[in-house]
Amino acid sequence: MAKPLLERQVNLIEHMTSGAVIFGAEGDSAADLEGIDRALLRVEAQFSYAKRMEKITAVLPRTFELLESEDAHVRAFVESCPPTTLSRLENACQFHRFLVSCWKHEAPDPPYIGDVAALEIACAKIDSDPEHHSSDRATGADPAHSGDIRRGPSVILLRCTYDVRCIFETGSEKAVPVKRDTPLVVAMPPGVDGPQVFEVVPAIFDLLAALDDWTDPQGLDVEPGFAKLLADLAERGLVEVRP
Repeated sequence: MAKPLLERQVNLIEHMTSGAVIFGAEGDSAADLEGIDRALLRVEAQFSYAKRMEKITAVLPRTFELLESEDAHVRAFVESCPPTTLSRLENACQFHRFLVSCWKHEAPDPPYIGDVAALEIACAKIDSDPEHHSSDRATGADPAHSGDIRRGPSVILLRCTYDVRCIFETGSEKAVPVKRDTPLVVAMPPGVDGPQVFEVVPAIFDLLAALDDWTDPQGLDVEPGFAKLLADLAERGLVEVRP
């Protein structure tokens, strides 16, 4: 008895995204796909896999340069995380989440690769859509709360264990980051063409982390000079002030 069309389509998708087909260990996994040329399916599966990995490595190039046992990680990723979207950023985020889950059970090697991957993902998110992170936050003027402040929409905060910025500098492929608490801000300041990475003192990092929603600055326990600091943060796009 012929299988329903939907079931055949599901089986085909599972077959095309399986590690067995992509990596050439198909066996009998396609036994229920009668009438379809398996050799052509394998070519198409490998082509789709190559395009997916091309998208991921474009977002995480330095992570892949550092990744030990790359083939094993990639194969495990393919077998456990089938694609759900064509988005380059979403596929890279999926791979990043997979790596983070692996590093919970095995020490990352090198130990700073987690910070490198997190910074690459943050830069990609800001570069992809600098306004996305606050798209669900009200931005309209409110005369009753004029002057309130909050973290800028194009800002991502990263508390890194290693200062990995040297790895992102031109010609620093073999740089070894120093292990130290490194509060970083990834942002798209006004007038620049791409994401910028700033190291800030812990107090500023904590302030930005606390300003997730509109806040009356008069209610903050601040020291003299805060107004000047606030103006500087606003000029860099790290804080926005409600009109």
